[in-house]
This record gives sequence, structure tokens and C-alpha cells, in this order.
Amino acid sequence: MKSTRSFILLLSLLVGQTAFCQIHEYGVLMGFTNYFGSLNEVASFKQVRPAAGMFYRYNIKYRGAWRTSFTWGQAQFNDNSVINSWNQQRNLSFRSNIFEASTMIEFNFFKYDKDSKKHWFTPYIATGLSIFFFNPQTQYNGKWYYLQPLGTEGETDPSYSGVKPYHLYSFAIPMVGGFKFSFARFWNVAIEAGLRQTFTKYLDDANGRYPSYVDLPGGSTGLAAALSNRSAGGADGAQIGLQRGLGVFDKYLFCSITISYTVMKLRCPTVSGGNTYR
Repeated sequence: MKSTRSFILLLSLLVGQTAFCQIHEYGVLMGFTNYFGSLNEVASFKQVRPAAGMFYRYNIKYRGAWRTSFTWGQAQFNDNSVINSWNQQRNLSFRSNIFEASTMIEFNFFKYDKDSKKHWFTPYIATGLSIFFFNPQTQYNGKWYYLQPLGTEGETDPSYSGVKPYHLYSFAIPMVGGFKFSFARFWNVAIEAGLRQTFTKYLDDANGRYPSYVDLPGGSTGLAAALSNRSAGGADGAQIGLQRGLGVFDKYLFCSITISYTVMKLRCPTVSGGNTYR
């Protein structure tokens, strides 16, 4: 009887010391995308578009994590959305799907432990590297046209215009901030915003100057000319050589709510009272 009580006491101590660690985490996100660049130089939020994605987070103890994510969003803007006479005169517009893969390191400001009633929330920041793919379009006479093949700034004739065709992919530096908390032990919710500083000036297909019509497929009467210069009186060629874009690297923003599930891994107590992973 005495040995039985001793065994029960020992088992109780072991169970009492046994804990779980939070290593692997899988989640999804939903939110919106906003673009900043030559068309949206005033940081307007009038044309936000949807965003969605999924991610994997490898938690590094309680203060950090490594995250890999795949995100889709749509960037869109129209010069007519800005109360600025120059933008409205230029009259450009675009939309583009963005497919992004990113890897980031996260830092938690507070200790974040799902097994703790005290450390169940924290603000956090993250940064890393992203690669994304895009393909700007615009609507003309009720139809959507991809802009890159048309070379609206003379890219189809670089020997004459000096402007090379741009790639439909680029890299970006993500700068993310958010707030997360745990609920129901295995689940986490976060609200975050992440600005992407890209290394392309053509997310919106606008960077430099209006080209000469001889640089464009079809000349002054072709589709490229119509989409290159959409301002009033553009057909007369008076704006050739004038500024069309701002010549700045574009940016886009993902704002989202994330929900994730943590795979809790059992930690076994050691003789010294510490824990090892099992």
C-alpha cells in the first residue's frame, strides 16, 4: 500500500512538471492590399483590394520566430482617384495581381507562451526578404490589356528609346508590425500590417517619360500609343519627352488578420527538474 501511494505521488509530480513547447505553427491570413507609387504618390487608401495567404512559423523559444509565407494580393489605382490636376490630366490606371513568397525573422516584444496565463499576448515586428510576381493591366474600351508587352515607355525598341523591358518579378524588403494573442491553447490570432519596399519602378507600368510614337508598336495609331498617353489631346504628341512617371521604387502594403494553429510538442521532465523535448 505504501509503495502504491509513493508511485501515485511520483506520477503526480511528473505530470505536474510536464509542459508543452510551441514549435511548429501553421496559419492563414485575409486582409487587403494597397499600392503606393507614381499613380498613388499621396498615399491614398481609396482603392484597397483583397489579399489572402498562408504561412508556416517556426517558433524560437518565446521571443522569436522564423516565418515563411505565400501571399496573393491585388494592386490597383486610377489617376482620377486623386484630387490633383496633373494626375487627372495624365489619366493613367492599372491593376495587377501580386504573388509573393517571403521569409522573415520575427521578434516578440514580450515573452509569448501559450501554456502561460500571463504571457498569452505580445506585439511583434518582422523583416526579411520577399520575391513577388506581377503583371500590370489596364482597361481600354471595355477590355483589359497587359501593359508590359506593349512597351508603353518605349521598351519594345530599347536601341532607340534607351529603355529596356522590365521584368515581371522583383524583390522586396518587408517591414511588418503586429499584435498577436493565443486562445483555446493551440490557436493564435494576429492583426498585422506589412509594407513592402520593392526594387521595381514598374508595378504600375509608369516610370519615366512619354516615348516617341516611333518607339511604340503600331506607331501613333496603335494600341501601345493609346495606352501610353491617355491624357486629353494625347494623340497630337505634344507630351512626348515629358514626365510620365515619378521614377521611384513602388511599394505595396498587406494589412491582414491571421489565424494559426500550433502543434504543441511534449516536454519531458529530467531528473534535475529541467525539461527536454520529446
